[in-house]
Amino acid sequence: MGAAMTGGWLLADLLLPEPWGDVVLFGAMAVLNIGIGWKIGRMFDQREAQEAGTHGEAAHASSPASLESR
Repeated sequence: MGAAMTGGWLLADLLLPEPWGDVVLFGAMAVLNIGIGWKIGRMFDQREAQEAGTHGEAAHASSPASLESR
């Protein structure tokens, strides 16, 4: 995947005129990297929230108060 992305960026760099092609290319790379980083960050936040929810439920189920209410 990394090789394909690098090849795509290289091809775009070769096809775009100088020097404005570099400005457009680097801007597109920045936007893409920001989007990927944001998506990965959200994925980790969701995973942590799910893990915290399952650990919280397990702790609640084994607490003495919840056993008395059963």
